[in-house]
Amino acid sequence: MTNPEPPRAYPRLFAAMNEVLSVLRAGGDEQDALARSFEHAAHGFGAEKALLLLVSPANGLSELEVQACERGESVPGVSSSIIRSVITSGQPKLLENPLLKPRADGETPALAGRNYSVLCAPITDAVRNSTLAVLYFQNARLEPENTYVGADLAWLEGYASALGQAFASRFEEQLRVREIEALIDPADKPENAPELIGDSAHIQALRRELHEVHIPAAEAPDPDPLLLLGEKGTGKDLVARYLQAFSSRRSRPFVAVNCAEITDEMAAARFSGHKKGAFTGALSDEPGLFRAAHKGVLFLDEIAELSLRAQGSLLRVLENRTVVPVGETAEVRVDVQVVIATNRDPAAAVANGSLKPDLADRFQTRAIRLLPLRERPWDVPALARHFLASHERRMRKRTLGMTEPALRLLLGYSWPGNVREVDRVCSLLVTWAKGGQRIDEALLKRVHPGLASAPVNPKAQPLLFEDQALRDAVRAFERELILARLERHGWNIRAARESLDVPRSSFHRYTTELGIVAPVSVTPVAED
Repeated sequence: MTNPEPPRAYPRLFAAMNEVLSVLRAGGDEQDALARSFEHAAHGFGAEKALLLLVSPANGLSELEVQACERGESVPGVSSSIIRSVITSGQPKLLENPLLKPRADGETPALAGRNYSVLCAPITDAVRNSTLAVLYFQNARLEPENTYVGADLAWLEGYASALGQAFASRFEEQLRVREIEALIDPADKPENAPELIGDSAHIQALRRELHEVHIPAAEAPDPDPLLLLGEKGTGKDLVARYLQAFSSRRSRPFVAVNCAEITDEMAAARFSGHKKGAFTGALSDEPGLFRAAHKGVLFLDEIAELSLRAQGSLLRVLENRTVVPVGETAEVRVDVQVVIATNRDPAAAVANGSLKPDLADRFQTRAIRLLPLRERPWDVPALARHFLASHERRMRKRTLGMTEPALRLLLGYSWPGNVREVDRVCSLLVTWAKGGQRIDEALLKRVHPGLASAPVNPKAQPLLFEDQALRDAVRAFERELILARLERHGWNIRAARESLDVPRSSFHRYTTELGIVAPVSVTPVAED
């Protein structure tokens, strides 16, 4: 005879699920809905200990940070071994009435000598099959009505799946915030700063280089110009705004201009400003771009579109750090972080005569090259999720995310329009999607017919495992994983190796065989 199913506070459990469904249906305040849902679930299970743990892949399994709601003090601790087991296996676990004993090494676990009952389940990112967070419910009241059973585990598994659908983007955002907090002084954390979305080694290296090199340089008086190289749509404007948001210049102006709009005749006035009446059409005093951006950031996009004459006007300001407004004779001092962007190769532009060599030399001291999205398909899922969530909030419509076939189409596409194209496609998907349903392959082909007919991006084949030998796919995956982990740990070799749980000799062999070396700007922290 089996034990009867223990009674539960099902109204509270239903309320927990309803909070999740409300977010999936209509959006709203995700943080508030998550807190209410979790509190309902904790009460519904009668848990003495209820935890929602955010799992940071950067720290492997060694550190779990409490993200929300620890209730009650009757239980002195939680079972870290169960939590680690759930993260490792990716499977929910139920423990009924175990009596935990001291380990063979003599260490006494937090719950040693106590009977307790535990439910634990992972909240996963279905796209990357990774664990974002862990749900943990525990009590030590072992009467039949309080002990957790299989029916509880089944409900928890469904609840965790729903949380992953509704709040995955929020968990990922919180993880990115923690990465940034590890790089900067908490007192300097800006509000509403732009995000650099992605988990590839390239994006992680970009975040590190910005915070360790370019943001401190921007804070100095009269900083050298920063050059951003990359195809259209790779996010050069976003990087410029990120630089300003995280630097001490954040409270001063951000001025952006497309250099293709600056004509020969107006170059001096656009850069330096002019006095009223200085020329026909000068109806008022104008400060010009540099004075308008004083103490802030001036973003000059598509610098190679400037004529040679206009380049000369710009070069004089960069060299003298002063401007002379048209119609005046006195020099005016300016302190501006100039960020110059182009989708052309500067060396080729100098060679063909479209870029002045002196100007090219002036901004070669600091340069960042942004890779096109086809070179880093690992970032496509994170970007898609980010833009889908953004457009869902904007349109007040909630979808259930993408089906696996639709996601595979996204991953295999080369994205010639780069990040900007992903944003546009996600906007169309949310526009045409039905609320409360998943975005499937048919809808994706409808809004972007070229996806289905385009050849598969060779760089994405390790993610798709199509038309590629297993050895090549595995090697590509291993290389990206090790590079990403080294970047997360600031090229601390021991920390990166231990986070992957790889022996020292094997890790050295992997890095050698895969040709992994630290960037020139980084000094790796070797093991003792």
